[in-house]
Amino acid sequence: MMQVAAAIICRGGRVLICQRAAGRLAHHWEFPGGKLERGETLEECIIRECKEELAIDIRIKQIFDQRAYRDPVKEIAFTFFQAELHKGEVKTLRDIHEDIAWVAPEELDQYKLCPADRLTAEKLKQHLQ
Repeated sequence: MMQVAAAIICRGGRVLICQRAAGRLAHHWEFPGGKLERGETLEECIIRECKEELAIDIRIKQIFDQRAYRDPVKEIAFTFFQAELHKGEVKTLRDIHEDIAWVAPEELDQYKLCPADRLTAEKLKQHLQ
């Protein structure tokens, strides 16, 4: 089973989401993150992914949500971490994302989220009410 770490980064009552550029689920929105590489922890993975893809350093607070998701091709174990922006200004460094947005939790329904992120977005909205 593939493992993926994602970050829920809040700032000023808004949460960071990223729009996928190409490949499967192109143009869908997601919480930033990526696949666990051999020899790293999930925490190391999400810190690396945020630095590589968004030019930011984050501090992890805690695990917010965990879930398994099965698509037609594979099963993926997601771990969503609550995190805070520590250093840097968010920008896309690679051709991974078309766009980024800081959105209020109640606005998440207006974005076409990746299927695995939808349930976590619902949980986030309830948590922040």
